[in-house]
Amino acid sequence: MRDRRSIKAGIVLALFAALTLLPACGSSSNTDGAASDDSVNTTALDDNARQPSGAGTDQTGTSADGDTSSSTISSSTISTDPTANPGSNQNQSPPPTAAPYVPRPLTPGLAGKVIVIDAGHNGGNYSHINDINQLVDAGNGVTKQCDTTGTGSFDGYPEYAFTLSVALELQSTLQAAGAQVVMVRSDSSGWGPCITERARIGNDAHADLAISIHGDGNDAPGARGFHVLVPVTTAQNAAMVPTAQRFGSLLRDAFGATGMPLSNYLGSNGIMYRGDLGGLNLSVVPKVFIECGNMHNAEDLALMRTGEFQRNAANSIATAMANLFG
Repeated sequence: MRDRRSIKAGIVLALFAALTLLPACGSSSNTDGAASDDSVNTTALDDNARQPSGAGTDQTGTSADGDTSSSTISSSTISTDPTANPGSNQNQSPPPTAAPYVPRPLTPGLAGKVIVIDAGHNGGNYSHINDINQLVDAGNGVTKQCDTTGTGSFDGYPEYAFTLSVALELQSTLQAAGAQVVMVRSDSSGWGPCITERARIGNDAHADLAISIHGDGNDAPGARGFHVLVPVTTAQNAAMVPTAQRFGSLLRDAFGATGMPLSNYLGSNGIMYRGDLGGLNLSVVPKVFIECGNMHNAEDLALMRTGEFQRNAANSIATAMANLFG
């Protein structure tokens, strides 16, 4: 009997011990599972919070200090780096579309100002090679050709046609803002004028500002973007250089609203100083050139040949002018 009682007592003690251990094991399992779920959630939240530096960029290509408030996507809204957060965009709504470019009011800054618009090159230059090849004074001790044919796309879209399209858009925009506009050319039927004449037109008009509009043709691999050509000081243009250089920076800042990036092959941060251009050396009124993009680059060309880009280019130039005078 004692043996049976001992056995029963042992069984009871064993069962009691087992029952007391079961809740602890279950509790441990639940705790581990909760930690695992929290780890997954926390990691996902951290991935969304830790955007790589620079991964979210504004969609206009503007410089860091440019005013793109009307046409950009916030860097916290969309990442342009497809590897930044693998899978984190699943089940999310599509990113917002960039708003169309809306220029700032141009008056009263431009009202009454005399602006010269110089559309680069001309349609008749190809048939007047001897005329445009004559050497003329380009100032600063330099002689250059009277004019050149300009560049164009590989499929036949000429620079002179692009520059005139932007120039005519700019003329309309400036006149609507109350400016007095002087056009170096209003069509593409002639040749020239020579660089000396282009400078003289601005000087004779006593212009408050002059701009020469161009498109580049560079064959370096991957070369794209716009840049502004500003004057260096010569004996003739010294008085206008500070204003021209200031306008060049304002134009660089404003032109990013077109969607064209800063040049990655010429200049520094979208600005290039030139002492060999007759249009700048011979001008006594503030003047800059702008290369609106590289017509030998497929991405740049796709923008440049559209009416929307040409209108936005004109609006950006006018905005920079208003900022200069405002």
